[in-house]
Amino acid sequence: MGKTYLAIDLGAGSGRVIAAAFDGKKLSLEEVSRWESRPVKIGGSFHWDVDAIFSSILGGLRAAKAKYGNSIVSLGIDTWGVDYGLLDASDRLVSMPYIYRDSRTEGMEEVVFAKIPRGEIYARTGIQFMFFNTIFQLAADARAGAFERAETFLMMPDLIAFMLCGVKANERTNASTTQCYNPFKRDWDWGILEKIGAPERLFKSGFAECGTCLGLLRPDLRAEFGDIKVACVATHDTASAVVATPSVERNPAYVNSGTWSLAGLELDSPIANAESLSENFTNEIGAENTVRFLKNITGMWLVQKCRESWKRAGCDADFRELEREAALAEPGRTVFDVDSPEFSMPDDMPSAIISHCRERSIAVPRTRGEMFRAIQESIAAKYAGVFGGMRKISGLDFGRICIMGGGSKDAMLNQFAADATGCEISAGPTESTAFGNAIMQMKASGDISSAREGREVVLASCRPEIFEPSASRA
Repeated sequence: MGKTYLAIDLGAGSGRVIAAAFDGKKLSLEEVSRWESRPVKIGGSFHWDVDAIFSSILGGLRAAKAKYGNSIVSLGIDTWGVDYGLLDASDRLVSMPYIYRDSRTEGMEEVVFAKIPRGEIYARTGIQFMFFNTIFQLAADARAGAFERAETFLMMPDLIAFMLCGVKANERTNASTTQCYNPFKRDWDWGILEKIGAPERLFKSGFAECGTCLGLLRPDLRAEFGDIKVACVATHDTASAVVATPSVERNPAYVNSGTWSLAGLELDSPIANAESLSENFTNEIGAENTVRFLKNITGMWLVQKCRESWKRAGCDADFRELEREAALAEPGRTVFDVDSPEFSMPDDMPSAIISHCRERSIAVPRTRGEMFRAIQESIAAKYAGVFGGMRKISGLDFGRICIMGGGSKDAMLNQFAADATGCEISAGPTESTAFGNAIMQMKASGDISSAREGREVVLASCRPEIFEPSASRA
């Protein structure tokens, strides 16, 4: 048997343990465990139940150990960004970590901007502004006096890693989402932390570099699971996905496509100027100190919510049926801004889209097929606008975009993206985050020497589907 790496992939609604088996040339993936991650409400606030998540992870490790035995080399953890836990002097949680969408950050942007101008924050961190960013969560904690007993700050994946191996350190790809990390200095921005009232002592654990080994499991866990190593991977899930970009280019263009589409370029250094701020582009750290110069775009969320509404109305349809209906609709009839705020949480998404179009004198979708096509063409148009802006600001040219994640299976959207951007679209792998997680574990174990070498393993392990711009639109 070859080597097996366990990717612990934690999302906001669920978690998984995925086994990545390496035969010396290729990686093959198998999901061995999946669970729901339900938030808990305490005193009117929403929190992550870390103990329940950790228990589910251990259950997944047991399932993996039963199947893969001593071939398991290591495990790595990736999660969403911005959320964190605070430990006291005894290394116990001060409280359950808050969920990023908790209402405690309401009004905190104004509080922070009164202390540090918005433009200065962006110039020092390069991170786009979102109401739930860690900077605003920390400001809320400071106002509530939450730091009195706190001694250590750990981002969510780093907290889970500490629970597994006892090592306290923050990994940069996730730390960079806080809007308190300075990518130019490759360190916390101590000036920002001071001004928002976050004590310096919380951040003294330092950084762990992805592609290295944090340590072995704690002794009690080692007694059950053996000498499995805890590797430091690109702990932000998008960063792990970008690691698996099936490309040998130095600065690949990519979209991590799902409920959200994260469209970006992999750069060697951040770009934080007036132009990038006006476009709300973000500079998150990637593996091996690259930069994920990207923008969040509303993705398949629009289709998901439309399908829910249609199902309630007794008109359930799968993607193939919707694509057949959309193929009969007039091309380019309805194109709208998919990032308009009224689409964030509407009671009825089709009605929200219709109202949006009517108010702006845009052709209103009349049928389900027209609605589906309008959404797909509008997402593709957004890709074209974002990549056009990135091409201008970065000075880089590219003729190929790698679309990864669950949305890469959407052939219609892939073709529309090729037509709108004028670029070749390489679609796949769908499990890019798990691939990227495993690749950095392989680097930590010495099986490969770089993310670039890991991408060659991805190319050998899966065959992306290619979509060329249509002759009529090229």
